[in-house]
Amino acid sequence: MGNLDASNFIQLLGILVSLLTSVIAIIISLKSIKQNSEMIKNASKPVISIYIDAITICEQTSFFVLKNFGTSPAKITHFTYDSVLKTTPQKFPLLCEQFDYVNGIILAPGQTKLLEYDVTKLPVDTVHFHIDYSFGNCSDSEDITLNVKNYIHIPVTRKDTFISSGNERQVLTLREILERSM
Repeated sequence: MGNLDASNFIQLLGILVSLLTSVIAIIISLKSIKQNSEMIKNASKPVISIYIDAITICEQTSFFVLKNFGTSPAKITHFTYDSVLKTTPQKFPLLCEQFDYVNGIILAPGQTKLLEYDVTKLPVDTVHFHIDYSFGNCSDSEDITLNVKNYIHIPVTRKDTFISSGNERQVLTLREILERSM
């Protein structure tokens, strides 16, 4: 076996190149499978967030909106918020306590939970939320800081042209519905 003729050497070299190519192909395939499974996991997971919104029907009402932007249901396992939300007087005491009941809520994909709250009464500019949630055997969390003062200073104006006397409330309500459907 000490002497290899040219033909055997070429065959051995071909086998080694083939083996090396196969090993590289297997490594690339394994990395591709790992990336694909990570992409599938990220594409099918829930994404829970909270933001501020307002609805103007008869008067403006503000809400903290808890929403699942993802494609899987999620259970909120831990929800913390700034204590100022509990101590700032609202028109009903339950509006200050409602944040305590968020733990354990399950949000389906696209589902929202409106938490009515008059943010104009808050003595601070920002509020902070921390949300832990689970889905299947996985879990995730979000830290969100909202600037409530900037939000309430963005005006919402609607023209009064072509509104018959006595129909203002209905027209403004319909405009609100139309704007939200856009």
